[in-house]
Amino acid sequence: MPKGERGTAKPYLRGKIWWIKYYAPGEQQPRYESSKSTVKNDAIRLLNQRRSEIDNRQISSGTATVGDLLDLYLADQRKQKRHSYKQADGYVRLHLKPAFGKLKASAITSATIDRFIEQKQTAGYANATINRWLEALRRAYTLGTNALPPLVYASPKIEMLEEDNVREGFLEHDQYLAFRNELPDHQRLILVIGYHLGMRRGEILKLRWDQVDWNTNLIRLERKQTKAKQARVAPLYGELRGWLDMAYAAREKDCPFIVSWKGAGISEVKTAWNKARQRAKVPGLLVHDLRRTAVRNMIRAGIPEKQAMRISGHKTRSMFDRYDITDERDIQLAGQKLAPYLEEKARTAEPTTDNEQSEANRRPGSLQ
Repeated sequence: MPKGERGTAKPYLRGKIWWIKYYAPGEQQPRYESSKSTVKNDAIRLLNQRRSEIDNRQISSGTATVGDLLDLYLADQRKQKRHSYKQADGYVRLHLKPAFGKLKASAITSATIDRFIEQKQTAGYANATINRWLEALRRAYTLGTNALPPLVYASPKIEMLEEDNVREGFLEHDQYLAFRNELPDHQRLILVIGYHLGMRRGEILKLRWDQVDWNTNLIRLERKQTKAKQARVAPLYGELRGWLDMAYAAREKDCPFIVSWKGAGISEVKTAWNKARQRAKVPGLLVHDLRRTAVRNMIRAGIPEKQAMRISGHKTRSMFDRYDITDERDIQLAGQKLAPYLEEKARTAEPTTDNEQSEANRRPGSLQ
């Protein structure tokens, strides 16, 4: 066989041994591999095997790193204009790239990920936090396999950890009043809106005055403002309307945002809320607890679940159920409803005569 076939997709000779040359997807340089045989047909079979593995996505680029996949993940977050981009950037920059960034994407195994999990658990991170990082890593691999040309063909199995962090915090009305009195004026609206409507913190901070329909008593949220990417409306009622009236009268004319400070919208609430929580003696309260509280209040008020979900923005019933957590007061209310029901049953039941009781005792199967 002449050596002129070297450099083509056909096998070629190196001395007496046949070699093959092929390209893996995403690589600029060819791969060379020995058939370890002096028989050309053995090299042809090896080349066909490698081609089949490429077609079946079993051979990945040897140069792509996990860092490259994570860059794809962040680029996708930016392209999709995710509200969580800053959070995602923190996942990658502080945890995922230091652990995996320089490793080849095709070299990551389940054992590698298990070691990462163990290290983070030892460092005191909660399973829920670690799961968010694993979700980002899994998404990065998905984007890598979907890229053209693919950066990776096989991804390690990434299993989520069991989470036991479902919060059960609620804000009772007296706590709401105490906390409201301790907040700065410009941040009280966050509490009032969250307590009455169950909106997310990000949704509240993005609300504008032109979204308030004063005539119909509605707030109209735009699709781009909501986590579920669905436009929705929420009602103005009770003291919520009054607080918005006062804020509108005192607003800076050039500021479009409902929640504002010195003529501009705000993005941070931690400092003011931390101090107010301590003074109001609700140190464990989160802004997100208002969401649970609003859902529970709507259900107790008799609002149909479907309408409550539309107001709070819960897309799935499972998430809605997660926040409608029954507490001791709900159990007490259940007891209060059951007591008169059973009392009424006792009053309407007809007394049984002695003859009827004796006849019942003689029936087959009756207890003596």
